Amino acid sequence: MSPTPARSVKDLKRLPAEKEGKVKSAGTQAPAAPPARVPGVHPGVERWPVKTGTDLDVAKVGKNTVNQEELGQGFVQTTVEEMRSLQRAPDMPAVHSVFPSNSYYQDRRAEPAETTVWKLTATVTEAKLEQDGDYHLVLKSASGNTMIGEIPMPEASFVAPSSPFFKDIQTARAALDQKLKQLGKSLDPIGFTSESMAPPTVQRTPAQVEPEKPSDMTQIGALAVIAGVGFFDSSHGQTGVAPTAIELHPILDIEFQD
Repeated sequence: MSPTPARSVKDLKRLPAEKEGKVKSAGTQAPAAPPARVPGVHPGVERWPVKTGTDLDVAKVGKNTVNQEELGQGFVQTTVEEMRSLQRAPDMPAVHSVFPSNSYYQDRRAEPAETTVWKLTATVTEAKLEQDGDYHLVLKSASGNTMIGEIPMPEASFVAPSSPFFKDIQTARAALDQKLKQLGKSLDPIGFTSESMAPPTVQRTPAQVEPEKPSDMTQIGALAVIAGVGFFDSSHGQTGVAPTAIELHPILDIEFQD
């Protein structure tokens, strides 16, 4: 019988080193393309179900099954560098393109990268509030490599309360808000309207996505231990984006160290 999914990322224990190694090794190899699928109807938001934990594979998150071997529930300790080495599935759209609304990956996950809860230590160098409601964080390692972590808007119109991630997203968002308050800063929307912040309903094209500007970002510069679920995004000029557009999305726990 499969283990009952953890109700919170805080309930997860670290996997033993041998099992962590199996997850990491599998993640650095391009996954085999899945079998032929029957086309279906999908929402028009780019991978929104996967970003918010309402996808068809969410029950697999944290269970750590690699090559049909069940490794047990738990998180995998990692680094920014190791995350950047994780490979996109071969049938995913290219990193600089977008996921069509009828993509298989609109509501499915690439294993094991996107079914693993990863935990790492990094400096949150800067952040911004995006128009889809997400907090966009730049995570930087001691060696200078970066990747993105995102915390969705923890409200029912953005993340369904039925999502197993909902409460952890609320907690992570509150932790960043508290850090910003300590720094005398905020990520208040400037020039946003309730309509512009709503999850998009029309599929983007690369030409429709404007690269971010340095002035969009709020400087933070705080070391943190961060846990979240792996996620492959599209690369369209985001600040801090990894070469494969791997992210922690959503971030489920963030503990600032200073």
